[in-house]
Amino acid sequence: MALRLLFVGPPGSGKGTQAQRLRARGILHASSGDMLRAEIEAGTERGRRIAEVVRSGGLVADEWVNEIVARFLQAHPRQALVLDGYPRNLAQARRLAELIAVDAAVFFEIDDETLVRRLHDRVIGLDGAIYDLTFAPPPPGVTWRRREDDAPEITRHRLALYRAREAELRAFYQSAGLYRPLAAALSPDAIAAQLNAIVDDLAARGGGQPADR
Repeated sequence: MALRLLFVGPPGSGKGTQAQRLRARGILHASSGDMLRAEIEAGTERGRRIAEVVRSGGLVADEWVNEIVARFLQAHPRQALVLDGYPRNLAQARRLAELIAVDAAVFFEIDDETLVRRLHDRVIGLDGAIYDLTFAPPPPGVTWRRREDDAPEITRHRLALYRAREAELRAFYQSAGLYRPLAAALSPDAIAAQLNAIVDDLAARGGGQPADR
């Protein structure tokens, strides 16, 4: 059975960076943010409405996100994966439980001020690569941009929305025995070491395997 992990945490906590690292272990990075951006780029009516919500820093309607994620999961039924950025609230968590069996919900624990500083420094290359202007800047000549929703005022609004729902998500996954805390204010290498230990522990306990066999 393929490993199914959830990365739960506020924007800028490092979920995407660490999910990319797990690709070396045969684990697919399934970002709900990327799924929504793909919907926007498709130019559909729903995509245009999602774009308006994203620009304002709000939360996309559960109905839309659930449908987009369900469609992705149906297209990857046997793939080991990390769901990054979903679920964001209790209703989404309950819907996800109807779609797949989860091996662990990894919570990226970090304070808000560190996050605002991180997101101010986060930039994205044209190929989707994520850089940090202070600690891991893009190579010379690489064209980069900032995401609209990384502006400080939007970041603080997004954090407030996340924190309002974080406790109920944590309680849900604690009660299911799936909660795994992660110290996300550390260096990327230190965070990766924690994650690899979680994956190894799950495999040792007989959970899903990093790569489907």
